[in-house]
Amino acid sequence: MARVPAVVLVALAAGGTFVGAQQGPTFKSATNAVSVYATVLDKSGRLVSDLKAEDFEVYDNGKRQDLALFSNDVQPITIVVMLDRSGSMSGQFEFVTKAAGVFVDHLLPADRARIGNFSDRIQIDPESFTSDPEELHRILREALQPAGPTPLWNATAVALNALSREPGRRVVLMFTDGRNNPDRPGVTFSEVRDRVEREETMVYAVGLGSCAPAPEPLALTSNELRFQGRRAPAGGAGRAVPRPPGGVGRMPIPIGVGSVGRRPPPIMLPPMPMGGRMPGRSPMPYPRPEPPRPVPGSPAPGSPGAGSADPGWTPPCTGGSPDPDLRVLADRAGGGYFELRGTDDLDATFTRVADELHHQYLLSFAPLTLDGKVHKIEVRVKQSELTVRARRSYISQ
Repeated sequence: MARVPAVVLVALAAGGTFVGAQQGPTFKSATNAVSVYATVLDKSGRLVSDLKAEDFEVYDNGKRQDLALFSNDVQPITIVVMLDRSGSMSGQFEFVTKAAGVFVDHLLPADRARIGNFSDRIQIDPESFTSDPEELHRILREALQPAGPTPLWNATAVALNALSREPGRRVVLMFTDGRNNPDRPGVTFSEVRDRVEREETMVYAVGLGSCAPAPEPLALTSNELRFQGRRAPAGGAGRAVPRPPGGVGRMPIPIGVGSVGRRPPPIMLPPMPMGGRMPGRSPMPYPRPEPPRPVPGSPAPGSPGAGSADPGWTPPCTGGSPDPDLRVLADRAGGGYFELRGTDDLDATFTRVADELHHQYLLSFAPLTLDGKVHKIEVRVKQSELTVRARRSYISQ
């Protein structure tokens, strides 16, 4: 059963509303409440962020519940971003790293994050959650490991471990192009699914179909180099690029400090239906990726059977499709799943995830019984043209 996290108290301080407060508190104490975060989309896939409490209905095992708390203000997130470093991803490493950097740039000052990656081992950096974007960018540039196997569910479990003692709203963002393929037996999907349900951690997943060719990155212009690490002046030709390493990392910003209570305007992105394709932007180097290396046994560029002597030749695809259970996990955990067929959409997709996390509704209700069982949650919106995503269950205890 969900205990009201510290973030709920922050929501109250920032303008969250006790629904029906004139009748007195709906739940017995600050620890006996179920908190549900909901994302609402219109029929074109755009975020809807201006609904009121009366627009929602929440059901617990089929019985409608009165809302004890409603808020559509920004609550900070504590997130682990887990990046696949499997062999099939080796030709796309730099594109993925750059997209993760775009995600870091969209975190708010009160958000806290760690960057993880999985291959021969599973590692998460830094040692504790940080709100320092410089440190997160440094990790993306310097701390990611080379290609190896794909311990997908082991990595998910390690991310859950990292979040298990953290207060507030906890999120795992998984990126992969393949299926679970560890070098040794480990955690199963069903174990991860049960943990997400029990520990109430939101999961977002981005799956990349690795058989799509990667677009050619743009080269930095001399003007862009001048503005490295900051925005170019208005009207200038420079583009924002990752910050250089250096500087002293800041202490993590406590929950409730920063932009809590003030909702940034939604980022106007093209609509992205779940599992669909979003028109992306041509990627800019994070740094510029090296030319792809031929797969052993495949014809060399320009040789008979190579198909093309073009310098941009890429080897035959050896990757697969994203694990279908990623969609199931994200659906059960109330997050979102996006499946892409090329790296040109990565920046826009990671931006979309950040935008959704900052435009969710907090709905809280008091459970009728504490029976220790799994209860089904259903969140509905009254407008028939809108759809809502929220977690599907909780354990009442």
